[in-house]
Amino acid sequence: MKNSVVVVVFLAFAASIVLLSSQAFAVSDEPFTITIEVDKGCGGDYFVGDMLTVTWVVSHPCEIDFWEEEPDGIKRKLSSSIISGAGSGSRGWTLKDYGYGRRVIHAEAISPFGMGNASCEYYVLKKAADIRVEVTDQDGMPISAVEVLLDDAHVAATDTSGSVVIPEAEFGEHTITARYGGEEQSTRIRIASTQTQFVDFVFTIEKQGSIKIQVVTQNGDPAADADVYVDGFKEGRTDSEGVFTVTVPAGDHTVEARWQNQSDEQHVTVLSNQMSFADLTITVPVEAVLTIRVEDDAGTPLSDANVYVDNVFAGRTDAQGLAQYRTVPGPHTLRAEKQGYITSSMNVNAGEGQTDAALVLAQEGKAALSTILVLIGLGYMLMRKRA
Repeated sequence: MKNSVVVVVFLAFAASIVLLSSQAFAVSDEPFTITIEVDKGCGGDYFVGDMLTVTWVVSHPCEIDFWEEEPDGIKRKLSSSIISGAGSGSRGWTLKDYGYGRRVIHAEAISPFGMGNASCEYYVLKKAADIRVEVTDQDGMPISAVEVLLDDAHVAATDTSGSVVIPEAEFGEHTITARYGGEEQSTRIRIASTQTQFVDFVFTIEKQGSIKIQVVTQNGDPAADADVYVDGFKEGRTDSEGVFTVTVPAGDHTVEARWQNQSDEQHVTVLSNQMSFADLTITVPVEAVLTIRVEDDAGTPLSDANVYVDNVFAGRTDAQGLAQYRTVPGPHTLRAEKQGYITSSMNVNAGEGQTDAALVLAQEGKAALSTILVLIGLGYMLMRKRA
């Protein structure tokens, strides 16, 4: 029985050789050629586990070996040698996980009438895709430092462009979450291709800027400890340089400074993340202090003398004969009166700060005696002139 099986196999093999030889001789005047192609075309994309089908076309009967070159450069033989007649044929293999990227099918054929090689590259892709997350505010401006999570796991924070890329998220459904300023937003996304997916988040945020406020007097001197108000609310006081800086929401604001019962205000437009400036000038009335001394013609201070400035009662002198009066710088008329004394007046130009002035009051009796003596003297001179 065993001998009969061997005989049958030998006869079949001989018949195949005779058949191939006859086909070969039939086309022996043509050069041997071989071409191959994969079912998705050379350069096609596949995933691990897909069936890869190779179709070949040869000009002569031959024996073909197929090799797969993996992304790491290693060649692996796909199967045992295939006996093919002239024409086309195909064979399929399941793609295994030998890495992702470029792979190449190499065909090596040998026949009694020549040898040939052919190749066809393709790509094995991972079942994953990048997800690009973009975060902006209500005005479309990018927001940086936003925490981004994939399925509740931290990935990264957005950069200055408001974006971050989640690399190679596997096929299927995922939850993308963005956290910023105590607020959280989430969305669901389904990945079914290797193309980059895009997710957008919009946060409504209060935009802020700052105002640098400089407060000076009309002379340009810093107004230290001036009270500063923004939109009617007190925010603080200026420093020794008359400066105060405050952070406020972006938009229009009214800035006011109050100092020594005087004030100034200015309207300021504040832009987000920028500093605006307000220069305020406090006009403080300049004051002159008149210190008036009233004395008699002997230089003795007179107390309780009535003192007038520009015909306005300014007060009575004290025991030292002094009275003070606050007014504005410039020319003024001073007058002093006391019972038993002759009224005296004078003009004075008061400067900023303190100005001293003295008024001398003569006693009325002494004035009468001096007047009599003056008259006697005049009469004596007239009498001598006549003589």
